[in-house]
Amino acid sequence: MPPQKEVSTAEMCPDIEIIVGTYEEYLLGYQIVEEEVKDESKMLLRQTFADKSHAGAIKCISVQGPWVASGGSDDRIFVYDMRQRKLSQVLLSHSGTINTLSFAPDMSHLLSGSSDGQLKATRVGSWAVAGDWKKAHAGTPITHISCHPSSKLCLSLGGDRILNTWNLVKGRVVYRTNLKSKTTLGGAPDCLSWSTDGEHFTLTGHQVLEIWDIKTANVARRAKTPSRPICVAWVGETECLSGLENGSIAWISLTDDKEAEPKILPAHAARVKAVACLNNTLVTVSSAGEIKVWRCQLEKRELTFIASTSIGCRPTSLGLVDLSLIESGATRPKLGVPTEVPTSKPSDVEPPLEIDTPKGFVTIEFDDDAKPPPISKKAAKKQQKAAKKPKKAEMDFDENSSDGESEAFSDSDSDSNPEPTPKKGTKKSAKAQGFVSAEYDEDANADSSDEAIEATPKSKARKSKEAKGKAPKPAVEQDSDQSSSDSDSVPKRKRKQPPSHAPAKRKVKKQTR
Repeated sequence: MPPQKEVSTAEMCPDIEIIVGTYEEYLLGYQIVEEEVKDESKMLLRQTFADKSHAGAIKCISVQGPWVASGGSDDRIFVYDMRQRKLSQVLLSHSGTINTLSFAPDMSHLLSGSSDGQLKATRVGSWAVAGDWKKAHAGTPITHISCHPSSKLCLSLGGDRILNTWNLVKGRVVYRTNLKSKTTLGGAPDCLSWSTDGEHFTLTGHQVLEIWDIKTANVARRAKTPSRPICVAWVGETECLSGLENGSIAWISLTDDKEAEPKILPAHAARVKAVACLNNTLVTVSSAGEIKVWRCQLEKRELTFIASTSIGCRPTSLGLVDLSLIESGATRPKLGVPTEVPTSKPSDVEPPLEIDTPKGFVTIEFDDDAKPPPISKKAAKKQQKAAKKPKKAEMDFDENSSDGESEAFSDSDSDSNPEPTPKKGTKKSAKAQGFVSAEYDEDANADSSDEAIEATPKSKARKSKEAKGKAPKPAVEQDSDQSSSDSDSVPKRKRKQPPSHAPAKRKVKKQTR
């Protein structure tokens, strides 16, 4: 038994490092270690680093050799050198969210696509832009890029639902495939990935996964899945694994019939967010933040569980670093002291930045300035008194203007009526203005035609008396009669006074009062 344990442990402990990108802007690293728990050796996942360089959610990760590239919603690409385990370069060539990254297998270029519709090829080492295609997909966002194992071809998929085949030697598109007519893939094809030999690539739809043959440019294998495929990883030349939305894994093989159903393997309780495979070792991560490591058995098409852990964050992407290719032993992190795992709240790991401190300082200064000093209270009272004086002048002006209007309409019946004595203060001007407006309305009614005045019942009675032979009254008396008739028609109105009482005299009395 001991020899078998040693053999199984050596086989089940892959020399890899797991790189996980999260929505919480963290780039996390994990390694598989062997520890003794209760006199038993178990495989555990131990965190090796936690980097928070991005200022937004990490959208994609690409790993090739010692290089790790991460792109996020902050329009930046961070490149890490795992030989020295430090940040090597920051690329600022894009002006939109980095949606996809892909290293060339020969590590010559890094291909990147963003939401601004640009596809760029950056030379590894010098990190200079070697190719720039601003409208690779008619200006629509680029969603997927996958580089061929030969590093001479590349596939890209964008919002226009056109699959472009690029010749990286000449730097141009050599073939376009319109996926709009592919009703099985739906409106947003996903999971663009090359097989290990470069003979096939995958595309997924709502509940279907298609494997295309590059020679015939047709579908070589179509598999219907019980749930939507989220991510794809190739185990070999003919074996493909897809993580589903229901948390299971679909095993699809090219050796089966074209329409054969895939083998469904349980994996997570939540949907599988990302998968990656390296040296027959499969790593899956769920949307709940659970990482699981599996050993793939190609003959039986089964997965053997190795280890698992919870990262405490929401993952977005996944990549694997082959530590056996890195010669330097200094790259291995010390696993004696475990690193604190960041939670979904970044403030628990790093203290929050004091961004509000300058704003609070400014507001305090503003409040101090707004408070009047004790010396200027007398000046403030003087200003208040000075402010009241113009208001009185304005009110006097309004009263005079109202009196002027009463003089202009003094010939009307309403002007001859005496004004009521106004009260003191500001109410005087308000009543005077209201009285003038009422007089103006009455004048407008009084200036109507004489025929309307004669139409009253009293005028008809007077005409009938004059017809019987009575002498008519003088003009002054007629006016007084008309005024009396008007006064009778209007309630609570004093009788019209003789013309000797002009409104100008009353105006003088108002001023003297």
